Order: sequence, then structure tokens, then C-alpha cells
Amino acid sequence: MFTIIAGIIIAISFFGFIYYCAKGGNLLLGLFVTTLIWTTISVLNTVINAAPGDSIWNLVVADLSTVFHDGPVEYGQTTAIIIFASWFGRVLVDTGIARSLIKRVVELAGDKQLSLVLIVSLVNAALFMSIFGPGSVIAMGSIILPIYFSIGINKQLAIGSFVMSVAAGMYVNGGYVSQFSGHAFFQPLFDNDINGFNTKFNSFTWSATIVHLIVLVAFVIFSYNKTKNKVRTWKAMDGGSGTSDANKDVAAYTFIVPFVPVILSLVVNLANIWYGNLSSFSVIFNFIVGVFLGLLLTGNLSTYSRAVEMTQKTLHNGISDVALLIGMLLTLNMFSKSASLISPIISTLLGSSLNWIGDNPLIIVVIFMVLAPLALFRGPFMIWGSGIALASVVSAVLTAGDASLTGTFPLLLVLFYVQPVGMVANSCPTQSWNLWALSYGKFEPREFIKSNVLWSWAIVAINILLAYYFIVAQ
Repeated sequence: MFTIIAGIIIAISFFGFIYYCAKGGNLLLGLFVTTLIWTTISVLNTVINAAPGDSIWNLVVADLSTVFHDGPVEYGQTTAIIIFASWFGRVLVDTGIARSLIKRVVELAGDKQLSLVLIVSLVNAALFMSIFGPGSVIAMGSIILPIYFSIGINKQLAIGSFVMSVAAGMYVNGGYVSQFSGHAFFQPLFDNDINGFNTKFNSFTWSATIVHLIVLVAFVIFSYNKTKNKVRTWKAMDGGSGTSDANKDVAAYTFIVPFVPVILSLVVNLANIWYGNLSSFSVIFNFIVGVFLGLLLTGNLSTYSRAVEMTQKTLHNGISDVALLIGMLLTLNMFSKSASLISPIISTLLGSSLNWIGDNPLIIVVIFMVLAPLALFRGPFMIWGSGIALASVVSAVLTAGDASLTGTFPLLLVLFYVQPVGMVANSCPTQSWNLWALSYGKFEPREFIKSNVLWSWAIVAINILLAYYFIVAQ
């Protein structure tokens, strides 16, 4: 009887959470309340099913510790990566490297609008292969969007190309990857490199990036040719107002800094083609090298006082940029732990009714392709939204035994990995920097979705097929 009642409560809270997120509710609050409900059910289940002689107190405390201690603590490595990634992004912005690089690109493109948007988009995508955090995105948008508007680029193309270029770099971004590699559901895949998963995943992310860039170029060309208000004369960028470091020009040789983390990673990967078994640099080390070079090459380590000032300023700004994100992710891991504790109840109720998920990966691929827009507005395909509930239930089914980690489960990771980038970051107004861009450009969210969603859908569909090829078919 308890199992049935618990199942009903789980179902109500599951769909209630999805509805709450779809209506624009606070994700952090929704995750925490649902975590409390599911943890309470787990504790009651533990007490009811305790064997004679078991210490009820110890069993209850163990459940509570699993959720509210192990959950956040196990995300410590990921939290550190996100902080260092955001710090690196802030160094690029606050030292003026990012602005100077974009300014140089603008000067090279001259008054050719199409060339300018294409080149800036590709450079921006390359930047976001390394830099991370909403603050860095908004800072780059504050540089790029005024340029676009000043030369007559319409809002649809300006905002659409900017957010798509940010998303294009995210597939291989260490900060974004760490959100999955440190997640309770998916961490074993990365840590144990099951069936060579890391190599397959790395190949997929770079292939997905190329697909995204191709669609981005097509979007820019198509949208540009539809634009009627093409302006051929414009005022070049000046040095900006004020004397802040972010508005100062820096030497051209500093333009290598944004790509240092990616270069360090690629060098080892390429070397392994011939030599093999070379250990890769850690992600945090790559970011630290980038931070050091960024400060050094811009003269911010020339004096002790200057070094202290800029180090503290950029670190503070970087942490501030991702503070809410970290809070959400820590709560998300508590949610995931609570989901794992109630998984026996779910498995008992569902029995073998969901076994088809593990046996038919191609069907899952088709479902995710056809229904990709369900990731919008934090829907059931968006893992950093109501999709975490769906991921919890499906993971509970697929991980009934360790052997399942070699089946459809790795594919599930990649399917949820694609949606936040390919669909949400590209065309959803609920993404923080998208909302900022729409507000800054006074562009209606409805028009934004209308102009971007089909392109995003194409990106997701192609990359999901790639995911099936790399993870399952190979």
C-alpha cells in the first residue's frame, strides 16, 4: 500500500515540477521542494522496510546524508572548474583582450556587413570554447551588439547570430562539460571511461561544434539576405568611454590568450594520435595558465599592487557571475540523489514496462529529434529544468544494473547534453543571457523564438544523429 501511495505522490510532484518550470517558476526553489518531498518518501520507505535489529536512526541519517551531504560535496570538483572557467572569462573581459580582439575583427571586415557578422560570429564561437559564465556572455554582448546595431544590422540577425555563436562554442567548453562529468548520474561514465566513452564523447563534441557552426553560417547568410534596411556606412569603434581596463586596447599578441585552454587540450589529443597514452592537462590547469598569461601579457603583473588588484577583481567578478549557477547545480545534485533513493519504488511500480527504452536506442533518438522544442521554457527535455525529473526516472530504469552503463545510458547523457546548447541557448528566452540580449535590443521574445527555433531544431536533430553514430553505432 505504501508503495502505491508513494508512487502517486512521486507522480504528482514529478508533473507538478514540470508544470511549475513551464510556467516560469524559480528552478532553484522547485528543485529544492521536490528534493524534500522525494527525500521524505525515501526516509519513510527506509523506516517501513527496515529489517529487525536495524538502527532506524542510522538508516534515516544515512538517507539524509546521501542527499544533503554527498550531493553537494560530490559536485565540488565541478564547482571548482566552473569558478576557474568564469575567472578566465573575466580576465579576458576585464583586461580588454576580448574587446580589442573584436575591435580588430571589425576593422578587418570594414563596411561589409555580411563579412563582419560572419567573422565576429566565428571568433565569438571560438572564444566561448574556453570562456564561461553568464557574466562573460553579457560582457561580450555589450561589445558586439552595439557594433551590429550601429552599422544597420537588424535585431533578428544581430541577436540571433550572437546567441548562436555563444552556443556554438559550448559543446567543447570545459565549464559546460564539467556540469555533466560531475553529475551524479553521469560521472561513472567519465571516471571509468566505460567502453572508451571519453574518446567517443570528445569526437562527438567537436563534430557537433562543426555542425553548429555550419548552421550558424547558413543562418547569418539567410537572415542577411532577408534584411531590407542594409546600411553601408558606419562609425568605427572608438576606445570606449572612460578609462577602465576593459575599454583599453591591448597588443595583438594577447589575442592568443583566449585560445590557450583549447590549444593545451588539443596539443595533447593530437600528440596521442602518434604517441598514445599521454596524460592530458587538467581543465583547471589550462584555465590557470590562461589567467596567468592574460594578466602577464596585458601588463597587469607589472607591479605587486596592480597584480593584487586585478587578480582579486577578476576572481571576484568571475565568482559573482556564476554564484547562482553554482547554487542551482548543488541543489540539482541533491535532487539527483533523492531521485536515486526513490528509484527502487519507481522500478517496483513500473516493472518491465520501460525496458523498451534500453532495448531500442534508435526510438529514443527519433523521439528526442522530433520533440526537441520540448526543451524550451525549461521543459522535459531540458536537464537544467523540468527535464531533470525525466532524466531521473529514465536513469533509474537504465541503471538497474551496472551492465546497463554500457547500453543506452551513455546515449541518454549525450541526448540531454545537446538540448541546453542546440535548442535552449540558441532560441529560448528563459536562458539568462538571451533574456538580457532581448531586453538590450528591445526584441520581442516571440519574434526571437520564431526566427531561431527552426535553425535550432535542425542543429539538435543533426547532432542527435551524430550522438547515435558515435556513442551507439561505432
